[in-house]
Amino acid sequence: MDFLRGVAILLVILDHISIRLPLSETSLASIFPSGILRFLTHQGHHSVFIFFVISGFLITSGIIRRWGSLRSIHLPFFYTHRFARIAPCLLVLLCVLSALDALNVQGFELDKTHHSLRGALCAALGMYVNWYECLTGYLPANWDVLWSLSIEEMFYFVFPVLCLRVPRSDTQKVMLFGCVAVSLPLLMFMMSGAPPIWRHKAYLPGAAALSTGVAAALLARYDRITPFWISALGWSGAVVLPLTCVLSFFMVSHVADTLLVGLTLSVAALLLAFSKGWGSVFQHSMFAWIRSCGLMSYEIYLTHMFVVIFLVQAYQAIGFSAQASWLCFPIALGGAWLLGYGTDRLLSYPAERRMREIFLRFFPSLEMNFRE
Repeated sequence: MDFLRGVAILLVILDHISIRLPLSETSLASIFPSGILRFLTHQGHHSVFIFFVISGFLITSGIIRRWGSLRSIHLPFFYTHRFARIAPCLLVLLCVLSALDALNVQGFELDKTHHSLRGALCAALGMYVNWYECLTGYLPANWDVLWSLSIEEMFYFVFPVLCLRVPRSDTQKVMLFGCVAVSLPLLMFMMSGAPPIWRHKAYLPGAAALSTGVAAALLARYDRITPFWISALGWSGAVVLPLTCVLSFFMVSHVADTLLVGLTLSVAALLLAFSKGWGSVFQHSMFAWIRSCGLMSYEIYLTHMFVVIFLVQAYQAIGFSAQASWLCFPIALGGAWLLGYGTDRLLSYPAERRMREIFLRFFPSLEMNFRE
């Protein structure tokens, strides 16, 4: 599972640096077909939906592991746990971005004709960066990445309340969230006439992808899934996931968007298989670095644009040829990992522990949940 998250975050970084330094325009294009290079470096949108499915799976699995069922969720603990995990890194990021905007640092300043610092901050803290961008246009890159976080945060806010109302029957729960999951192509089709930014950053498609992960986590509770079906799920997911990405790459945008359901369902199949022990090869030490990227995916996602923007600006300022710009790609991947690692060790982890200690002073009844 961490391997899949790691691959997704690496594809996001490749996408964001390729927008600024197209890999198809480098000397690698004389070795590999330019179409393959564009395909490999333009999977950022798909990767975000992979994250949505994984988030739904992990959150649901955690609730079931801790309380036994969705209806038994402890709301105060859930919200404090999510706040302690998300808030420290996000708040520091917003402070840094506000300072960079005030200093008019290239690549980070807001377009004052369409955006305002107050509006961007309210959107980031109010869980509607995606909606704010749909109304005002794209924010600078390091602000823009917060659109998907807004969708996840909204899910974290609404989902626990829904858990108290879901049916008691596991079969009914799977059917409920499964119906939302397979509604994704219908939702994308209904928005086929809307501008791309509305199709790509709307709440409902993201909610459908998150629900796919929820349904997969509920199915993972069944102990009677045979090894044959576990293997079938794993291999089908491993085949359909890249196949969906390939097909989407060659389709017109509104048709490609409806194929997202193939991607989300294949990710769900892989997660279900991984939870049953399939894919142990990905636990090999050769994949340790990719798994570490998955473990720090939140920190890397929020901070990687600092590396990308400053690296691209430095490369272009020096005046190197575009033919050699492929060298920036491994540097960006390594730099994003280092910044994510530092953020995790020096900010996210200690701040999360400290915030939990503070919460326990006011809500000592949560201590048992934090220990589990």
